Amino acid sequence: LHVDSEDSQSPAVNLAELEQYILSYLNSLKPESDRPQPDMPAPVKAQLEAVICIRAEQEHESDQFSGFMVDGQGLILSTAHGLKKTREAVVTLFDGRQYQARLLKKDLARDLALLRIDFQPAVFIPLSEGRNILKIGEKLYAVGCPLNEGVTVYSGTIAGPPRRANNQPLWQIDMPIRPGSSGSPVFDAQGKVVAVVKGKFRGDEKVGFLIPFEIIIDF
Repeated sequence: LHVDSEDSQSPAVNLAELEQYILSYLNSLKPESDRPQPDMPAPVKAQLEAVICIRAEQEHESDQFSGFMVDGQGLILSTAHGLKKTREAVVTLFDGRQYQARLLKKDLARDLALLRIDFQPAVFIPLSEGRNILKIGEKLYAVGCPLNEGVTVYSGTIAGPPRRANNQPLWQIDMPIRPGSSGSPVFDAQGKVVAVVKGKFRGDEKVGFLIPFEIIIDF
């Protein structure tokens, strides 16, 4: 900003540099574990714009969770538990634009839901290119919307074979699972979607459970 005044001796300031400095400073205030992973593979980074933040109002309470575009016509896959008592939600895209979403289908047993918005995304995650066989110890990347943090990337490793909970198989992963992360797509190092974040282990936010890819396809 440059003030053109005879009495002013203020130097001109480059607005782009000032903006970058402010963003860098704000990012430095986050705990190290909350920042996007520095070793995020390029195929995962290429999917970020397909991830969205979802907010639903249920009985005077607001639930925030995550989801992702699965086609070029505005179809969104997410978890269902944040939509138990409503058929509408507001979604926020990667660039901050917001849309009203319509609930098309939900399955509380599988904890999956489909929504649609009137938008044609340039980037989406086709389920036809996913995979369903994971290795113990394999490193995976979850991209979601933890509360008040926007789209964020976490990494973790598969801790063991699928475990059954309420008659549904779930992968266990050693990875931070923050509030608002349910519904996040989970990728392998090649950028293929392999699961959806269901939630964290009760009492330990560093252990999470994932809905396997075959359950997603079945849904």
